[in-house]
Amino acid sequence: MKERHSGVDTHAKAMRVLLVEDSSLLRETIMDMLSDCSGLSFEGVALSQEEAITQLYQQPFDLLLVDIELAQGNGFEVIRATQQPNFPFPRPAYLILTNHAYPQYRQMANALGVEHFFDKSMDFDMAIETIEAQAAKFSA
Repeated sequence: MKERHSGVDTHAKAMRVLLVEDSSLLRETIMDMLSDCSGLSFEGVALSQEEAITQLYQQPFDLLLVDIELAQGNGFEVIRATQQPNFPFPRPAYLILTNHAYPQYRQMANALGVEHFFDKSMDFDMAIETIEAQAAKFSA
């Protein structure tokens, strides 16, 4: 997928994001809300676990923005794929944005080293702000 910035030099250092979300409405909302974030580039979008893992093994990403419950597979397995000995790139940062913010999922996320875990229904704006802050630190 091509970079989405507005008026930014595409050679500038931008945080490369893989968005793993099966809801087209949420994908578009997330990408639209972050479209003016100059330090961020959506380098990939995946709708399923398999599609996400394929992309993760094809190119490096700095941030993995993932939902837990996908139409096919789940976000935890996508994260685990980046922790395998044969993973060819540096491990990306992890941010989970989910409608399933159950305590057991938070515990699993912590065990996998997830830096940020947000509930879509309650923490959506905070998640967007966190991504913007991460991008700003990355490109500084």
